[in-house]
Amino acid sequence: MGHADPHDVLPFLTLADAAMRGGGSTRFFSLHWKGLLALSLLLIGLSATFAVLNYVHLKSQFRTQQDIRLSTLRSQFKGMIERSTDRLERLGLVLAALGDFEQLSTKGGKAEFGKQQSRYASMRYELDVERMGFFTPEGESLWQWSPTVIPDLSHERQQAALKDVRENERPVSVFGCEPVCTLHVFVPVLQNRRNHGIIQLSQRIADLVIDFRALTNTDLAILVPAEPTAPAELKHWQLRTAALSSAQTLTELMQHLDERFRGPRALSKQSWLSWQGKDYSLHAIPLAELTGGGEGVLLFIADVSVEAAEVRRGIQEGLWVTGAALVVAELLLLLLVRLPLLHLKRLAEALPLLAQGGYGDTRRRLNQHAPSARLRDEIDILTEASVRLSYQLEQTHHALTAERDFVQGLFDTAQVLILTQTGAGHVDTVNEFTAQLMGLSTGELSGKRFVDLIEVDHQDAELRQQLETLVDHLQRRLEHESVLLCADGRMRHVVWVHTRLRQEHADGVAVLSVGLDVTDRIEAESRMRWLASHDSLTGLVNRARFREEVEQSFLLAQRGSHSALLLFDLDHFKDINDSSGHPAGDALLTLFADQLRTCSRKTDVLARLGGDEFAVLLRESDRVGAERYAEHITRQLDGMPFHFEGRSYRVSASIGIALIPQHGNSVEEIMANVDIAMYQAKRTGRCRWHIFSYSEGERSETEQRVYWRSVITKCLAEVGGAILHFQPVVRAVSGDVVYHEALIRLRLDDGRIAFPGEFLDAAMRSQLMYAIDSFVTAEALRILKNDQSARLSVNLSAAALDDPRWAQGFKDAVRDGELDPSRVHFEITETAAIADLKAAQKIMDDLNHIGFAFALDDFGAGFASFFYLKHLPIKYVKIDRSFISKLATDKGDRAFVTALTALAHGYDQKVIAEGVEDGETLALLRDLGVDFLQGYFIGRPGPARLETAAGEHALAFEF
Repeated sequence: MGHADPHDVLPFLTLADAAMRGGGSTRFFSLHWKGLLALSLLLIGLSATFAVLNYVHLKSQFRTQQDIRLSTLRSQFKGMIERSTDRLERLGLVLAALGDFEQLSTKGGKAEFGKQQSRYASMRYELDVERMGFFTPEGESLWQWSPTVIPDLSHERQQAALKDVRENERPVSVFGCEPVCTLHVFVPVLQNRRNHGIIQLSQRIADLVIDFRALTNTDLAILVPAEPTAPAELKHWQLRTAALSSAQTLTELMQHLDERFRGPRALSKQSWLSWQGKDYSLHAIPLAELTGGGEGVLLFIADVSVEAAEVRRGIQEGLWVTGAALVVAELLLLLLVRLPLLHLKRLAEALPLLAQGGYGDTRRRLNQHAPSARLRDEIDILTEASVRLSYQLEQTHHALTAERDFVQGLFDTAQVLILTQTGAGHVDTVNEFTAQLMGLSTGELSGKRFVDLIEVDHQDAELRQQLETLVDHLQRRLEHESVLLCADGRMRHVVWVHTRLRQEHADGVAVLSVGLDVTDRIEAESRMRWLASHDSLTGLVNRARFREEVEQSFLLAQRGSHSALLLFDLDHFKDINDSSGHPAGDALLTLFADQLRTCSRKTDVLARLGGDEFAVLLRESDRVGAERYAEHITRQLDGMPFHFEGRSYRVSASIGIALIPQHGNSVEEIMANVDIAMYQAKRTGRCRWHIFSYSEGERSETEQRVYWRSVITKCLAEVGGAILHFQPVVRAVSGDVVYHEALIRLRLDDGRIAFPGEFLDAAMRSQLMYAIDSFVTAEALRILKNDQSARLSVNLSAAALDDPRWAQGFKDAVRDGELDPSRVHFEITETAAIADLKAAQKIMDDLNHIGFAFALDDFGAGFASFFYLKHLPIKYVKIDRSFISKLATDKGDRAFVTALTALAHGYDQKVIAEGVEDGETLALLRDLGVDFLQGYFIGRPGPARLETAAGEHALAFEF
């Protein structure tokens, strides 16, 4: 737990006191006015932003309306031009169809057209046409008529139009202001598939301008370049007014535009104009964009005084509303800020008392203005928190005092080494435990260099550098283990943790060092390492360590160094253990180990392999040396009686000898051969020694065991190398198949199937039974999962009852709902159960609780079978085949079967008879009340095959 340093708090207190007194250079500016000023600036900024946004919005809205209006005006004017053009074209087509222009063009010429003048004059008034004319196909004017003198198109533009009509035989329209703006249409006269001439019809634009003003309430001015011979009306623009609506009103406005703007382009950028108390919206558009030809500008002039006034009124109203809201907000802000800040002021006056230790004074000041229960705010919460803080600080003060006392007491009494170091690495203070452990006083330790207190080695310089790095703030923490040198010469192993203090104290203390004495732990670990490779009873090496030594001997043998291996088995050790108890057995084992040490050299390796089995590895020894050693041990044991609790026993051992590398090429082979030699010694009468030799019997036995070990390992590793055959077990009364017994088979390289009688003995000697059990149980579980109708029994060896890992798959299958435990039971032999009764009983009870059943196989072959019927969770009793094979002729076997059946039924167990070979035996077993039958007469073991019936998989058995 960290605490604030008083030196760190002092500057804050000084500053707070100065602020409260108003002294020094610190100026006090109340939070009330700071908050009011900041919020006022914020409101002003927001109000100004609102006003600007309102102005921009109104202006944007007005400009958008003007853009829409301009688009509408352009469309309307262009539509009027197009409608007038279309009317003149249709009129020309009508005239061409009604008149006999073919005759006029051939017979009368100009004279004929002169006769028709009155007729066309009447048509002009009726059709509102300003000019009519007729041209030959080659463009020669035959006749033209106009009630007024209006200029026609220039000769070039007229000839271009006539040429276009003649070549394309379609009407052509031309807009011209020369000087009066007129719309001209040229229409071809096509009769009898020949072009007989061209009709010209013209109309003034003045009427369209007037109609446009009436329709859109917008004035229109058509400005064209001034003629060279006539002065320009708009001098600066060098333009003349070809057409203007409301000429009396707008003439002066046009002069004003000519003086103010440099030209139409400058005008197009400025579409807003105030003149003579009115506001106008001006839009200048090139004439060619709307008429399809001609130079000049089309100017739309709209009086927008009403709209502009509305915009200005909206802006003014927005400013008034914003200003009024700002004033009201400032008044409300002043009222809202004043009262809370008064409470905050009182709080600011009271809180500095906490730093001075005035916890009670602080609470009294704050409690004078207790907050309302209904109108609490953040300042009230802060006030309440300050009151609680005063209580907590007061409690913390007391706790710190107690903690200081506790730390001091811990420093003096803790059973760890605690010391402080200066930046130079000298000891400053030490606790009492450190002084006692080292046998020095605290005064003697003070001032010494820390590195001088520990054992000096090659790491001294590196450790000193790491400590310097710690002091220089380049490292926060340092851990290491070293040997502490005590005054009496003892050495203690200590694990040190060095921590750099946050800041170096005035007395130079910079590092806190805490050490834990781990001498006892290291000694215990050393003892555990020793026990990992030695036998705790005799002190000899254990089996694992002995195997490593034997492997080393094989490596030395490659360099020409030979060794001898001796295996000892104490004779009658089980009798001594059973008659006098385990203490007698332990005393005998210790005595024998001491005797081996007495007779051995320092280079020899002595081991206890387990139980009463010992081994000696004689390094640099041959056959003669091994025989002498064995003979010497035999004589020593013969003359050394063993006495225990008033009883005397004769000690002897059977000794097997094997030479390295003559009698084996691997550890497994040499151990197997020396085991064979030891059993040969036992068979010759015990208290003997026998050296292994590759005689016919021993060689055959060794080769068979090595062969089958290789075959078993290979078959279990390969797919299809090990298989299961299944033999049916039937109900004695009905003959119905109850279940099948799973029996392992090995598939050899030549295709032959090997039966268990050939390889189980080698498997037990080679410690491969657990691997076989694991394969059988895993394969049986797979079959049971795939075929829900299958019911099996599985044989287990003693190895399976020592290691229950194989059973986990069955437990998981039951838990996951994949297996009904009543569909399988496990068969164990009396030999397997007696190997470790407690372990077997635990595994059987565990599986029986889940729902699995057990059968006792080969019942009657052992001497204690009836004991297991009562003490083990047995559901089935399987009578050994030796009592069944002669049942028809041997009355004793019948009596045994009868008694056993009655006894098993009394324990609520079912009886199974195996080895039924004929019908007579089957009938007798039915009469004796046996429940189930098994044998070759019932069905031979065979492989399972997967059949498909009605779309489902079923496990079928062939016998």
